[in-house]
Amino acid sequence: MNIRTIAAGTVVALVSVGVLAGCSSDGGDEASPAASDTATAATAAPVESATSETSEPVESPSPAESETTEAPVSEIQAAVQDVVTALDELGIKHSEPVRTEVGLSGAKANFDITINGYDAGILVFPDADTLAEWQDLSDQFGGIHVAWGNNALSLNSSDGIANSAEIAPQIADELGGEARGV
Repeated sequence: MNIRTIAAGTVVALVSVGVLAGCSSDGGDEASPAASDTATAATAAPVESATSETSEPVESPSPAESETTEAPVSEIQAAVQDVVTALDELGIKHSEPVRTEVGLSGAKANFDITINGYDAGILVFPDADTLAEWQDLSDQFGGIHVAWGNNALSLNSSDGIANSAEIAPQIADELGGEARGV
């Protein structure tokens, strides 16, 4: 065997190990970050030709640099976190939000949450027009909600209506939004 055959076999073996490690399953649907980093490192490593002495090595980012980059928070996650943070800042008791079906609301995401013991919901709308349509319907049915961005926190407008009317303006201030139906 010559050196090229051995080198090519080694590269293929390393890439195969990286690819197979990326395909392994630990019960989740996604490859582990370590496995995909291995595959990336194996395929992205700079290669220098033995005959070319004038080429300069190419620097790749260190693993520490690429691992410190956080994944961006989705618009939906941000809206839920906004509500949880606002309620916590105001000292208002609440449950953890649980994602549910959007139904006919027009929202792209809906979360059930209990606030001060009353049912409420966090809705994330795809755009301002859809939010405005939902707000009009909520107003027509006597609903109480807080709107900010393309999001709404629908508060209880039956058993807990007095509580909702009291806390809606506070939540709106905390979120930088508008309380409606109060």
